[in-house]
Amino acid sequence: MKALFVAGGTGGHVYPALEIARQFKNSGVQIHWMGKENSLEHELSLKEGFFFQPIMSSGFRKKTYKEKIISISHLLFSFIKSIYIFRQLKPNFIFCFGGYSSLGPGLASRVLRIPLFIHEQNSVAGSANKLLVHFARKGFEGFPQSFDKNNDKIHFVGNPVRAEITSFINSNKEETCNYEFKLLILGGSQGSSQLNWLVMEALKKVKEKENWNIIHQTGVSDKSKLEEFYKELKINYKVESFIENMGEVYNNSDLVISRAGAMTISELIATYTPSILLPLPWATDAHQALNAKYLEDLGAAKVITSEEENISELAFVLTKLAFDNEERLSMANSAKLAYLPDAAKVIFKKIDESLQEDT
Repeated sequence: MKALFVAGGTGGHVYPALEIARQFKNSGVQIHWMGKENSLEHELSLKEGFFFQPIMSSGFRKKTYKEKIISISHLLFSFIKSIYIFRQLKPNFIFCFGGYSSLGPGLASRVLRIPLFIHEQNSVAGSANKLLVHFARKGFEGFPQSFDKNNDKIHFVGNPVRAEITSFINSNKEETCNYEFKLLILGGSQGSSQLNWLVMEALKKVKEKENWNIIHQTGVSDKSKLEEFYKELKINYKVESFIENMGEVYNNSDLVISRAGAMTISELIATYTPSILLPLPWATDAHQALNAKYLEDLGAAKVITSEEENISELAFVLTKLAFDNEERLSMANSAKLAYLPDAAKVIFKKIDESLQEDT
């Protein structure tokens, strides 16, 4: 059996796809992957032993007129190339994970009548998945009601989280040391200057932080500025451009400050980690605000609007949680109750059952 996965652009699309692809690979399925050349998905495909097929894609929304023309041309080329590849390869099914890279292959699967499955990671379905869901045999969602709740082919399964992270799950966060407060700040691998600035201004307002230990992930552009800032605070810190052992770092953290990307939310749930979330203000369809609200409604996070006027509120909430072990434990337990540990296995089983109906 051959399966073709289409996921690219960001880790939010790629990593859930990777976990599901591993499930199929372990069952003897030959995995092919479509995405951008010299990208994260390309690198992971080579590492995992998947067959990689490069395609071109680019975003359409919030782009200039010229960029939209380029996006449409990329879509047409990827559609034509996908038809050619599918005819040569003859995959048993196509699995798309949203983003503009999914559109061409997803539409090509419809033309050639190859079973199509999709997965939406965010609380709001993206443009590509909103279209492809009409052609998909089954759709899976990482948050409840990302699609129409009356659509019986949609299944809420959660977001598959990387084994590299779930292998470090600590169900006993209450046993962590009370003498040191360990704060993880996720500014993003590409960096988020606005979040970094808000956090720095808030930390200036926090008076007692002698026993704090901070790990701050950021992009290269803000790294030296953050290092100078933390030196002046005279506390234990590390500023990292990229965190390799993310699961271990989550496991050792008492609290996380972060944006609210779909996979960050899923990782916080999977590792039972309390958080303060500052959703990206300019995210498409305000999906980060809705992602964050989901975690806040569970009781596992505090959500603060990412604006200058809320610096004092951020400092207050951060101070309160730093010294309130019981509230952090309650938040961790709320995340634990919401965790769906077998998302990749559930998806594998449902696709396998669906394909068995064809035989």
